[in-house]
Amino acid sequence: MHGENHYSRVEDLISKEDFHRAVEGLDREFGGLLERDVLEYIVVDEIGRNRSFITPISELRAGKSCTIFGKVMEKTKGKKGQFILSDNTSSCWLTLGDSQLDVFDRVDVGDILKVINGFAREYNGWMEVNVGRWSHIEINPEDAPSIDIKPVTGKVIDIGDTEVVFNDDGDVLFSRRVMLRTDSRTIPVTIWNEHIKSFKNFKRGDIMTIIEPVKRVKGKRLVEVEARSISRIFRSRG
Repeated sequence: MHGENHYSRVEDLISKEDFHRAVEGLDREFGGLLERDVLEYIVVDEIGRNRSFITPISELRAGKSCTIFGKVMEKTKGKKGQFILSDNTSSCWLTLGDSQLDVFDRVDVGDILKVINGFAREYNGWMEVNVGRWSHIEINPEDAPSIDIKPVTGKVIDIGDTEVVFNDDGDVLFSRRVMLRTDSRTIPVTIWNEHIKSFKNFKRGDIMTIIEPVKRVKGKRLVEVEARSISRIFRSRG
């Protein structure tokens, strides 16, 4: 985004003088913490001309800047604050830079975030959006779209053992791998931490439904599902 001519997107709606006044007003509001490019982008966004620049999470590409909306499915505070975000297409990690760490404590699981000018990269097979000095985060913005994450239902065909894993900060986590056969394909499901207790009575052949799942999608193909903090697991007999 750095160096773009943002005013050209709204020159038919606002004079250059009013545009610059709006930018300067935002600069005062944020106490000079944001770069001018980001301030101009926010003004254009408030006028309503940035909708076409929103990237669905399933279309994130490594090495590209992006603006996304996402629902917070999990938050993890380590060396750097992280969230898992989901929209109606897929899920990704969001990692806060040093200049954005104050955001972490103001965000709750279930909030909707708008991330302006993040930078996408691959992270353990998933996409990750990094935010730093050129980025801006809005919490539960008025222009947030409806995010309706569809449940995943399938037959349990294989159940792995509970494993102990360590994250990048050395924290101990628990996970269990399950293979789930849906109507269209067989997909791996990773069940994390507190949800392992909910799963302990499941058997092969049971029908499992995951409400508010974290999904990894490539193209339009669902390739992996996780049960995270916000998720719920239900069982029925096959």
